[in-house]
Amino acid sequence: MTDAGPGSPSGTGSPSGTGPPAGTGRRSAGGTLSLFLGRIGGVAGALVVGQIVLGVTYVVGARSISPATLGLVATCAAIGQVAATVVDLGLVNYLVREAAAGRLDEDRARAVVAAKRPWALAVLLVVGLAPSLVIAPSVPSAVLLAFVGLGVWEAQNANGLLRAREQFARASTGQLAGRVAGLVVAAVLAVAGAGELALAAALPLSFLFEAALDRVFLGAAGERRRPARELAGHHRESLGFGLANLAASAQQLDTPLVTVGAGAFQAGLYAAGGRLLGPLTFLANSLGLVASPWLARAGADEAALRGEERRVLRVGAALCLAPLVAAVAGPPLIPLLLGPEYASSGTVFAILAIGAAVVTLNQPFAVIAQNRGRQHAVAVGIAVGLTVGLLATLVLSWWGGAVWAAVGYVISQIVIFVLLGLAARRARRDGVVGVAPAVPEGPEIS
Repeated sequence: MTDAGPGSPSGTGSPSGTGPPAGTGRRSAGGTLSLFLGRIGGVAGALVVGQIVLGVTYVVGARSISPATLGLVATCAAIGQVAATVVDLGLVNYLVREAAAGRLDEDRARAVVAAKRPWALAVLLVVGLAPSLVIAPSVPSAVLLAFVGLGVWEAQNANGLLRAREQFARASTGQLAGRVAGLVVAAVLAVAGAGELALAAALPLSFLFEAALDRVFLGAAGERRRPARELAGHHRESLGFGLANLAASAQQLDTPLVTVGAGAFQAGLYAAGGRLLGPLTFLANSLGLVASPWLARAGADEAALRGEERRVLRVGAALCLAPLVAAVAGPPLIPLLLGPEYASSGTVFAILAIGAAVVTLNQPFAVIAQNRGRQHAVAVGIAVGLTVGLLATLVLSWWGGAVWAAVGYVISQIVIFVLLGLAARRARRDGVVGVAPAVPEGPEIS
């Protein structure tokens, strides 16, 4: 993808090879569907392997520490991930859309990210360290966990720039390599008797290694970083994406809320089931990663765009079946993986898997509405749904522990399904497609 410009048919690193973008009319309907499904399959395959590796990393860490300690580590990591989303303010998803649509040069998009990097990393390091020193089980683990937010921000931006160029294979390779590196570190520390540091070291290293490899794939920067005035202009346009991402990442607060409502032990049981949920959301994630630039490249041709949107909706409906199958297998399987003291985590996993099926249905609605310039409506829908769900998680965890807390996740996704469906329907009815923003430019900064 580094070789492809914003208007080029495909990137050299795309798992589906070369071919025209959606809506060009140079492929048959069947060929376009095969191309779309091929990209989803390539991204999904890498995501599920990466999530499985991450799940194994949590298993290695969980067997070396108590559920209470696992709950504290997972809480610190969740805070770092949410902080990265807050600092991003939707910039990476906005840049992916604009670069894929040809409204922003890819080198300029990377220069905008470079302008933000110095202060973003400084803020994330401070924000990550302060709560970790209070929550983490030890000072060394607190220092390590402080780098989670920094690593997540770097990885998301580098990964997004690769996706904008449609280099999905390279983006997936970087993510998978990072997860494997984290697993190796966790295993080495656990064998060496430093089990308390296993997860605390593995999680930030996983994201930092991914970011470093993605930077190698991106190659040398084509432009120097942009001035602050231009960065502020892009942030005004990206705010809707940022609010949506922030609302979605707020789901990471479910584990801290279970800690408040039911204690660290129940939070550990919840975290064990929740972290193993990752492989079930890979289909929804891959659909979103591929569909966003795909729809943006369909352009302003309303007939072609509606055809691609129908394709995305049908694919989302088919993919939601996988989490429902996994919900049946979770209760007997998870206690075998983690041990008998995690028996309740199997039920937690099954309930969360039902919510993951609804997440897969939500993804097409979100992408369609955002591509048509309705990112603020998406943000509101996600924020409302997650607020309701997180409140339900807190109350239900106090009433019934980790198992009932999982019901809050299902509630949130059902509310989001209704609100995003209405937003996508209104956007398609009005026939609006995202327009190029008015962003002030300025001289390059060395």
